[in-house]
Amino acid sequence: MSEHPEPEPGRTGDHQRVDQGAAVHGNVQGDVNLTFGTATRVVKPRFREGPYPAEDISERLHAFVEPPSCADARAVLDRRRVLLLIGAAGSGAGTAAFALLRDRITGDGRIIGLDPSRDLAELNPSDGSGYLLRGVNAESAEALTDVALAALHERLRAAGAHLVVIVNPALRLASTTARWQVIHTPPHPAEVARARLGTMGLTEEQLSLALAALGDPQVKAHLETSREPAVGTEVAEELRHIALGTKELHEALGGLTRTAADHAAQTLRAVRADGDALALATSIALLERHDRTVIARCAAGLRPLLDRSALGREPEATAAPETDVLGDDFTTRLRKVNAHPLPRVVDSSSHHWFRYWIEPIAFQRRHQANAVLSRLWLDYDGIAHAVLTWLRRDSTRYSPGIDYTAGLAIGRVLRQATGPEVLRQLRHLAESPDRWRRRLVAYALNEAAQDGLLAGAVRDQMSRWSRYANEHLRATVAETCGGGFGLIRPERTLSLLDRVLYGSAPTSVRTGVSLSLAVLLTESANTGLVFDTFTDWIARPEDTGQHSYALGAIPGLIADFLQLDVDDPGPLLPLVREALNNAQARESVVQALLRAEESPNLRIRARATALITALAADAGRQRGVRTLLVARLHRRARSENLAEGAAA
Repeated sequence: MSEHPEPEPGRTGDHQRVDQGAAVHGNVQGDVNLTFGTATRVVKPRFREGPYPAEDISERLHAFVEPPSCADARAVLDRRRVLLLIGAAGSGAGTAAFALLRDRITGDGRIIGLDPSRDLAELNPSDGSGYLLRGVNAESAEALTDVALAALHERLRAAGAHLVVIVNPALRLASTTARWQVIHTPPHPAEVARARLGTMGLTEEQLSLALAALGDPQVKAHLETSREPAVGTEVAEELRHIALGTKELHEALGGLTRTAADHAAQTLRAVRADGDALALATSIALLERHDRTVIARCAAGLRPLLDRSALGREPEATAAPETDVLGDDFTTRLRKVNAHPLPRVVDSSSHHWFRYWIEPIAFQRRHQANAVLSRLWLDYDGIAHAVLTWLRRDSTRYSPGIDYTAGLAIGRVLRQATGPEVLRQLRHLAESPDRWRRRLVAYALNEAAQDGLLAGAVRDQMSRWSRYANEHLRATVAETCGGGFGLIRPERTLSLLDRVLYGSAPTSVRTGVSLSLAVLLTESANTGLVFDTFTDWIARPEDTGQHSYALGAIPGLIADFLQLDVDDPGPLLPLVREALNNAQARESVVQALLRAEESPNLRIRARATALITALAADAGRQRGVRTLLVARLHRRARSENLAEGAAA
């Protein structure tokens, strides 16, 4: 998702870029372009309800360290076909499950994520595939009886498939299922750190420096504080700085995570009686690593919204100080909240043609921002309301990237929150006419959906909002689908996009739909689903939003698909036939195909010719295809006449 959703002055639409696939820009009312192969960042989902792309699995396992429990897990999975892997969140059980399943898929099999609410009794396994179920709730855990698992074993064995179910240790399983269970034992964080360092592209000399630091007694002591693999990963990241010469050992040790919670508590104690310091700490927690001017402006906006009683106590009575008109300078105020300015850098992410210096602000400790914001948001009444009020005020100006940073920060907090109101508090921002505020909500919901259990709540919230008449709520739904949430289950995403296009579909809704379709097309496995959806939309009645949207988007979609390195035109055939049979779309589709066939790129011309040849196979029954072939003959004849005239 783009970090800069606000269009530049004078532009007539928003521009979205993605790593691979299609990037859609324009409002899908006039000219529409879907540009394949451009660059920005789309955060992949941590879990899916469907096939995992091969490159996604490779990325997850690129620094995998086999845990001590892997041998037992492998034996149970080979013998039983079903493995109940007992492991808490953050223990690496999910990564271990991917490794186990990847070694067992055969033929055309894939690793397929299952919906946590799905009844495993209805699972119909495909040949050679591996199935992964995570986020199991108490009710589903109770249904995992010995009889049910035995029945699963028979179906999986017949299909040559395997199933791994990750179960939180807090859930109780029937004692009769002991033979299916293995308790996950994480690898030692030191081993994780060593493996991670080997994937960081360091030279031999740099790697030797990092490994030498890994053997330091203080680093070893830190690695013994936890068994979570994340500790090893974070140690490797700090040791990389040592290897590159950007940090000394004591600085690297100071950046590790073990003191984040303690420093968060210390920060809150320091700001309890100081509203200015509280506003500054909240601003840094929300917008860490933004420029000092953005942080200062946020703190100034939050200050009047923060009631000192929100922290549960009145300020202590002190002697009246002498008048200080200036007060503390910014650096002194930062030290009071355990923060500091980072070295100045030239901004490289702005969508403006010019660049400028920024001085990022950050807390002293890694993850301290998340710890501070979580404590303030969840433990003290009034703070969350103040932050959301400031974000939706008309006086709050947009700065590049604050939607992304604040959205992710709020999303991480929501994953720790409880109760049915967790997501509803974002509705006022979701109804905003300003796209950057809706994008903020989209980022927050995408981050919240990375929690397997909370993903269902996000899905239900999106389903409700997609039915509302409010165009901005529907636009927020479409924008939210343009991230990891949309990739969790593409079929459901396309269903949501279909729903938000019902009735009138204003520019904001169409832009959000374009973004989501672009993100879906970053993965080739979704191409057929997207094309089938467009084929359905173009066949809808002319007064529907789906038909209107497809009418503007299909020519660009066809033209840009031909730019991909895909020689098989098969996925396009049904869509192109349907579009050519539509009187409103016919001319633009014909021109798109003929332009592609005259492209200076030989491969594009070959793909366009192959597509037109495949269409011509049943031209007798297709009026639109006949129109294309006649237009093709006329263009060729005109080109030949021009060539003869030039030769004469």
